[in-house]
Order: sequence, then C-alpha cells, then structure tokens
Amino acid sequence: MKPSLFTTLTALALAAGSLAPAEAQADPPRLLGSTSLSRAENDKDVVSFTPCKRGINAIQLRVERGSVEIEKLWVRYAKGGVDRLPVRDRIVEGTESRWIDLRGGERCIKAVGVVGDTEVSRDQARVEIWGR
Repeated sequence: MKPSLFTTLTALALAAGSLAPAEAQADPPRLLGSTSLSRAENDKDVVSFTPCKRGINAIQLRVERGSVEIEKLWVRYAKGGVDRLPVRDRIVEGTESRWIDLRGGERCIKAVGVVGDTEVSRDQARVEIWGR
C-alpha cells in the first residue's frame, strides 16, 4: 500500500521538528530566587532553596535597580558538593550575565552564594538567579 501525500508530509514535518537546534529544545529559564547586594565592598549573600531546585544545568544572574560587580559565585548541591563558578563581571542594570554551565549536567541546587557589591546606585541592586 502506497503512503498518502498527507502521511508523507506529516512524517517530513515531524522529522524536521526533531532536527531543531538544541537551544530551541532546552528547558525554559525559571526564576530560582533573588537577593540584594549592598554598596559595601564584597557583600556576601546566600540564597538557599528548600527543597532543592531540581533539574538545573546552568544559571544566570539578572540585575535590576542598579549595577553590580560580581567577585565570586558558588553553588552548593543537594548531595554536598560545591562549585566555585568562573564569574568576575560587572553587570549593568537591566542586563544579565551569560549562562554559566554547572558541572555534571542537571543537578539539584541547595544554595547559591554571591559575593559582590552595588555600583553606581543610591539603593541596593537586586540580583535575580535564573536556572534552566
């Protein structure tokens, strides 16, 4: 029996969808938590998650109400490991850091620590932590 034109076109459409770029198939970003950094040099804030945030393989920082200078960033996992992530960056109000991949693929995050300070602002800058 010969396949119909509809069956053939449907199969081609499904095949094309499976060839989409990996980014299009990635999990959508989700807000994990937020903190405020003071103007004090090397202010340290820790955002803890109970229960842990599951299925996270990368994080990003987004900044509102001022600009920040990030000195250090670390992630504590539910199984006890800690990663110190390579971030030393100025992030301007209304922008974000690059996506920072976590080692070991998808992980369950227990806490994120941010060390830095607010730059050029009368108030404390708000730092949002996003994951995907």
